[in-house]
Amino acid sequence: MSSEADLTARARIRDAAIRLFTERGMEKTSILDIAKAAGVSGGLIRHHFGSKDGLREACDTYVFDELLKFKEEVLAKGVADPGFLPTFDARQLLFRRYLGRAMVDGSEAAAAQFVEIVDGTERYFREQGMEMPDPRGVAAALAAMTGGLMILQDHVARALGEEPGTHEAMLRMTLAAGHLFLNPLGDSEQLDKAREALAAYERKG
Repeated sequence: MSSEADLTARARIRDAAIRLFTERGMEKTSILDIAKAAGVSGGLIRHHFGSKDGLREACDTYVFDELLKFKEEVLAKGVADPGFLPTFDARQLLFRRYLGRAMVDGSEAAAAQFVEIVDGTERYFREQGMEMPDPRGVAAALAAMTGGLMILQDHVARALGEEPGTHEAMLRMTLAAGHLFLNPLGDSEQLDKAREALAAYERKG
């Protein structure tokens, strides 16, 4: 097998695994299922990735890297054009669904990615001089809310009367989340009361 053909087979295996892991979860997807979808032998999957765990790790890394590239492109275009709205093509939608499933399935890479997102968000808050009593907590809550949309996106889409897994559904969710961030439902007085209640609870402990 030539080097080029070898790389192509590896990519086919990875892409088939991403689709199946997203649809069924890792536990319900076998090496034989992936081999059949990719049009290769189970032995070739083991040759490239060693095991199903190794294959999932490769899929996790690839998906996370691609989503990061997409995020950076969107941010750059948003800076250049304030009226810019992202386009969620089928590939991006699949990757977002994959990430949500990976978090539910308990992927170690997904857990590490979540911590990296929290780290980056907290760093952004501090670099921008944004004053808040618990920047780490806010960063974690924001990452969880964003990740929750990925995990529950099919349910959210159906609740909105949209077709799950479509650009329209994802864009509507994104705009709704943006509205919440810009228009908080509570006010500073309510937040202060909640903070006082937590402080009182901690003193009792």
